[in-house]
Amino acid sequence: MKKIIFIVLVSLISLEGYGQENMQKKSEIRVGYGLIPVQEIGTMLGEGIFMGLLGREVEHSSGTGTFTAGYSRNLNKRLSIGIDGFYGKNTVSYKDDLGDSKWNVFGGLLNMQYSYLNKIKLKLYGKGGLGYAKFNNRQKEDRASFGALSYQFTPIAIRYGNKIGVYGEFGFGYLGIANVGISLKL
Repeated sequence: MKKIIFIVLVSLISLEGYGQENMQKKSEIRVGYGLIPVQEIGTMLGEGIFMGLLGREVEHSSGTGTFTAGYSRNLNKRLSIGIDGFYGKNTVSYKDDLGDSKWNVFGGLLNMQYSYLNKIKLKLYGKGGLGYAKFNNRQKEDRASFGALSYQFTPIAIRYGNKIGVYGEFGFGYLGIANVGISLKL
């Protein structure tokens, strides 16, 4: 009888240790960089279509992309909620005397993430978010600011790594069509 109790106790201890090893971390923080965010797409379209209609010719346009930081909290193995912040700027030079247009945008998104596959080192997921963006524009001495709805739709994303990992998110919105970075599970 003592042998059976001993085997049962050892088995239970082993199962508990195994369960703790596979337990998902509760939170994650991340920093990243987004390529071609929606605000830069708007600038490119505006250059070709709208400025042409107004008679303004674009000489040069450059943007920084979007710098991002975020935090998320797991609700269960598949679903998490979080917040993402972003910042980017762009400069458009025109071939006229009205001057260059320089703008920056910053804001935040509340998001929800769904994991298609959630292994210890590999995670495939999608996410979507809505929030607020603040635009600041300067052209010569004129300054303008306005707010807008910010959004991000990311149907395909991947994260690789255990506690520290790298990620790539592919979608459309204020975080860019491709957002890559480093994340830390807490």
